[in-house]
Amino acid sequence: MPRDRVTLLDRAKGDLIIAETMLGLMSENGIIVDACAYHCQQCVEKTVKFLITLQGDVYSISHDTDEYLQDLKDGEIKELVKSISMRIDRWATTIRYSHTLISNKNTVSEVLSCCKKLIEMAGAVIPEDTVIQEQNKVRRVT
Repeated sequence: MPRDRVTLLDRAKGDLIIAETMLGLMSENGIIVDACAYHCQQCVEKTVKFLITLQGDVYSISHDTDEYLQDLKDGEIKELVKSISMRIDRWATTIRYSHTLISNKNTVSEVLSCCKKLIEMAGAVIPEDTVIQEQNKVRRVT
């Protein structure tokens, strides 16, 4: 995809690839676990914000899942994100701003599985008549 056409969903896919790669390298090393958890959190946040844009709304400028989830329509995607929201909310700030390790390989693996499913579900709901005009702006072909 050309660099001038990168969307939040593309960036979320990049975070997913990074997290999957890290998982393959991961032991119980705290730094690698934290970095993988951070990219999982970013994957979820960017995917949800892309979907909010796709539905024609503006998302909250926040890393708090509860805030940007309010802007997402109810459904299976919203329920999936809610199921992991407590973990990813803690990852959004603790990993960046604290020395406290708050995750482990098993937890990150579980969330990574949810990230994969979320990306698949997001890709499935993009209407065929959608054109990406510029970063995070969409329009429907009429």
